Amino acid sequence: MNTGAANERTLVTVPGHGHFHATNEALEMIAVFGGSLHCYQGPGGCRSQGLYFSRTRPKKYTACTLDSPAETHDALTISVSHELANRLEGAVLDFGNYNRMQRFVWTALPAVKGPQCTCLRSMGKPAGKRSPCLDDAGIGITDL
Repeated sequence: MNTGAANERTLVTVPGHGHFHATNEALEMIAVFGGSLHCYQGPGGCRSQGLYFSRTRPKKYTACTLDSPAETHDALTISVSHELANRLEGAVLDFGNYNRMQRFVWTALPAVKGPQCTCLRSMGKPAGKRSPCLDDAGIGITDL
């Protein structure tokens, strides 16, 4: 078992709903995208799960707290929609290469049945499997 820094996780508390973990890779990419990530559930979406990520927060959301001593995480904010908040217990938020594209994913989401993969949508309306992802061109957004 590799216990290196790449596999470390930060505990994220959803007030009144429990906890989930965020990998170092996810936290690094949240910082790259401006330091804010909102996770929500809506109609349609990637693999019909309705799981989405956005860099902007809606009017109603639950602000999460990152339980980490690292100073670098102080400037990061993660929020979740009220609909998704009660489904995140035991979840793991990651960022990496999934389905040949770099994207944010829930690698574990025990309360949601079926495939977990979902991407950070960059534009447009939800379009199921055709939802646009930041890395649609497959160039690898960590290389930008």
